[in-house]
Amino acid sequence: MYRMFRSRVLEYIILANAFMFIVRLAAPGFAIDYLALTPAYVLRMPWTLLTNMFIHADLMHIFFNMFFGVWMFGTYLQRIIGEKEFTKVYFAGGVAAAFFYIFMSLAFGIPDPRTAAVGASGAVFAVIGTLVVLKPNMTIYFNFFFPMPLWVFASFYLLYSIFAIPAMGDGGGVAVTAHLGGLIAGFIFGQKYKKGHREPEYTYVRYY
Repeated sequence: MYRMFRSRVLEYIILANAFMFIVRLAAPGFAIDYLALTPAYVLRMPWTLLTNMFIHADLMHIFFNMFFGVWMFGTYLQRIIGEKEFTKVYFAGGVAAAFFYIFMSLAFGIPDPRTAAVGASGAVFAVIGTLVVLKPNMTIYFNFFFPMPLWVFASFYLLYSIFAIPAMGDGGGVAVTAHLGGLIAGFIFGQKYKKGHREPEYTYVRYY
């Protein structure tokens, strides 16, 4: 008998993002004005700390976040820590990423506080950060062709994010501060699970 791993949480996250992408296409002004995260207006619209995670700029943005971030990395992490804990990592990590984006914007003007941010990348990087601690040597294929340990990928991206922060002040299009905030939150979650959680012996599909 063939047994396939399924997760309702992962499916719901992907479906919710797909639905909101349709909303984004149908009413772009509404999505950006009322659902995106804008540091200058976050006290007036606190719900955007969460809703920004469901809004994406374009098709490639949502595809990479949902397929690679949520489905591939998320599936693996959930097998290790369970559905409930994965949900905590994903949403708490996404909110932590939003707070770090707000802090950098309001404190240092990187980017301008009126610059809206959208996307689930902060939550995705929280998932990746957690996996870096729990499974640092798992192999990933960067750009589909280049195998490397996950910790190497995370280290390079951490350095890239730090050096790319000044570009955000010049109107850069990628919210690397949110990515960085999510990654740091993931490292913290990973330390928690590493101390208090034993990984199951099997984390793959089984045939029997």
